[in-house]
Amino acid sequence: MKHIRPTPLGALARGLVAGAVGSAVQDLFLRASHKIAPATPEGVFSPPERDQIEENATQTVARRFVQLFMQRPLSADGKAKGATIVHYAFGAALGGVYGLLRETAPALRRPVGVIAYGFGAWMVGDNLVIPAFRLGAWPNAYPLKTHAYALGAHMVFGVATAAAYEAMRPRSIATAAAALWALRANVAIAPRLPAAAWPAARAVIGTAAKVRARSPIATVAEAARAA
Repeated sequence: MKHIRPTPLGALARGLVAGAVGSAVQDLFLRASHKIAPATPEGVFSPPERDQIEENATQTVARRFVQLFMQRPLSADGKAKGATIVHYAFGAALGGVYGLLRETAPALRRPVGVIAYGFGAWMVGDNLVIPAFRLGAWPNAYPLKTHAYALGAHMVFGVATAAAYEAMRPRSIATAAAALWALRANVAIAPRLPAAAWPAARAVIGTAAKVRARSPIATVAEAARAA
């Protein structure tokens, strides 16, 4: 069957959502594995701002944004909420990049491509953006175990983002809607026929479902009516 390629705007929109999903899954991973997370060595980073001593990178970004653009202080509770927004916003941005790259280079949908994407997200986020904006030290200051843990977290992000994106592609939506239509048709039609006619009826329904899968708009509408 012919695969449907989203428009650049559609790829970007789906990528933004997929990146937010990836950030949520990564957050779950970090919470579940916090007991084995390596501690940051003392003295590897000298923060340029006194407030950073009590902040993590996302909290610092939130505080800087509010102080610089809104000209107001940020409370501890505000920092926590702002850090969450920064975390998801950055993940969504990376997801948007994935969506555009995925539709430009379909090889990214393969396991090797997804791994490369996760690796790239780690390189850009932890090893370039963080030190460049003085949110942390440069990569050579951290031990290997710290990099390994961070890389693992970004691999989780990459896989979750790719999986969420694939689930939202028009082809995937059409296939899922067609499967729902086929299930409904089987339940509604097959039991009313003689037992000898069931195999043929199911074959016809299966063929019709495949045809419907080529038209995502029609199948989504049908799925909505079936629900």
